[in-house]
Amino acid sequence: MYTSLMDEITAQSLISKNFPDLAIHKIIKIGEGTANVAYEVNDRLIFRFPKGPVSRVQLAQEIILQPVLSRYSTLPYPKFDYLPSDRFFAGYEKLEGNPLINEMTHFDSWEAFAEQIGSFLNRLHSIPKNKLDSLNLLVEDKSFADWQTRSDQFYEKTKHLIPKMYYPEIEIFFNTKPQDQVIDKVLCHNDLGIEHILVTDDKVSGIIDWGGVAIADPACDFARLYRDVGPKILDMVLAKYD
Repeated sequence: MYTSLMDEITAQSLISKNFPDLAIHKIIKIGEGTANVAYEVNDRLIFRFPKGPVSRVQLAQEIILQPVLSRYSTLPYPKFDYLPSDRFFAGYEKLEGNPLINEMTHFDSWEAFAEQIGSFLNRLHSIPKNKLDSLNLLVEDKSFADWQTRSDQFYEKTKHLIPKMYYPEIEIFFNTKPQDQVIDKVLCHNDLGIEHILVTDDKVSGIIDWGGVAIADPACDFARLYRDVGPKILDMVLAKYD
């Protein structure tokens, strides 16, 4: 069963069936993306339902990763306290804070942000390989040439929207000859945009949405930060990263 037609009644029925000791006094839909639909229960729990086979695989990866994060993550993350036997969905205590993407207009504690995110990524990227080898996580194995080919398709479609002053720098990427190199791949969140970084009281209070987690080039995590907060803040984060 997949959740393309999930509503509050169906969600409540599934939760109650699997967790009869949980009395549901209130349930509201709080979000829906391409991968999941999420409901808030009793103002304190979040239940997330995958919308298709790919999303179920991503949820399975998050479930497998839970023990590793409990040992290595320096920041709060969703802890799946509610898992049905078929692991069709997951529930967890709501994390404190709001996505940074909604707080950018008045967020100014970038020193603290850099310290927390730099330390978080340093710890995440330093997890020993032998702790990950048996987890069967996605391995991001695209080469530089693969990224050039993939990016060129999007560049041609969107070039007319980009100021011409940026063309030379962008085209350096496309004109660079790929070189064979061995990249030490690490555990990456792999979607560390500011929509997935929670903040409260001018501090980072959690990292959510681990469905895209992968063994990958650590640049995958830094690239999202570069995209969302710019090179100055990225440099501050890198200064806290070993």
